[in-house]
Amino acid sequence: MARRSRRFSWFCWGFLFAGYGGLALYSIIAVLFPVVTTVTSSTGTMTTSTAPLWSIPVAALPGVSLFVLAFREVIVGRHERDLGTSPVSGPSGPGDEGTSVGWTETVQRCQQRVTHAKSEVEWSFVPLVLGVFGYVEIVASLLLEVLFPALGLFYIILGPVLALVGVILLLPLYQYAKGWISDYQLLLNVQVGELSKLEAEFLWRFAGAGLPA
Repeated sequence: MARRSRRFSWFCWGFLFAGYGGLALYSIIAVLFPVVTTVTSSTGTMTTSTAPLWSIPVAALPGVSLFVLAFREVIVGRHERDLGTSPVSGPSGPGDEGTSVGWTETVQRCQQRVTHAKSEVEWSFVPLVLGVFGYVEIVASLLLEVLFPALGLFYIILGPVLALVGVILLLPLYQYAKGWISDYQLLLNVQVGELSKLEAEFLWRFAGAGLPA
């Protein structure tokens, strides 16, 4: 869980920065490979220069790839939780290298990881929401401008509307990710309860065995 949530956070922040980097890449392609259109009318000749259509998927590819990787971390993490498996065995953090510690300390350490993962996943949706809104707005505006030039400036209004719809579609992923971490919190609570009962039973039996006949 700690590994998956950390990678999910990295990919979400990378997705946000890749969005602005893709916009810069689009501008560079527009300068290096301009598509010049000349329109002749009764008032004269007008020449316009635009970016090629293929520049849009090329510029969006880095961000889309990072978004897919972030989505994959949540899906795989939830799947590992359901199966009760982990892709890596052995020590996974400081203090795990075979040192015998009390179960109370182990529970505290696990609780810290669950709490940190919960915070990490929730805050990761900030760059994810900002990135999705920016991505959808820019790509939609560019596509509408190229494919439907008759819309005029209407694409400036339609772009943010489509972007808002894209952000709303992130809500199921947010609920799914929160449920993923909540499952680990529930599992930890159950295990702590079982250990507490086991300890209480052990102490009761030990005290009972020590009573005089």
